[in-house]
Amino acid sequence: MDEQEHLPIDNDTLAICTKLHACGEILTLTRGAANVRFVPEESMVMDEEAHNSLIHAGYIFNAASYAAMAAINKRHSVMIAADVKFLSPIELGHEVIFKAVATQMDTKKCEVKVEGFLLDIKIFDSLFHIAVFDKPPFSIALDRL
Repeated sequence: MDEQEHLPIDNDTLAICTKLHACGEILTLTRGAANVRFVPEESMVMDEEAHNSLIHAGYIFNAASYAAMAAINKRHSVMIAADVKFLSPIELGHEVIFKAVATQMDTKKCEVKVEGFLLDIKIFDSLFHIAVFDKPPFSIALDRL
């Protein structure tokens, strides 16, 4: 498949995270790349009593990791590490675009560079490490415990 070919964004094409809605919306999906739009909701504000509307960093991280996983888009993928820099806080009403590009993806350990932008200002920079297994990695028989 040509690396620039855009894939349809539906549950048949997306192999991972098909039920995540609070992490953002996939705008584009190609082999090894994904763009995700993250629009924070009021429930994501850190401190409702403060006189600001800063979004909890966990939601920002989740949107970025969603973009990374979508860029790899392989079943039985597990995030194993992340090097993350939050370059600016995000407020309610801001929209962030996460751009994920796989720098290594044809092995069992993939790397994905993810950058987040508010307009044209980079507010997030990261490198995600994702392991890809041939079968579900944690098939534990709970009835034997």
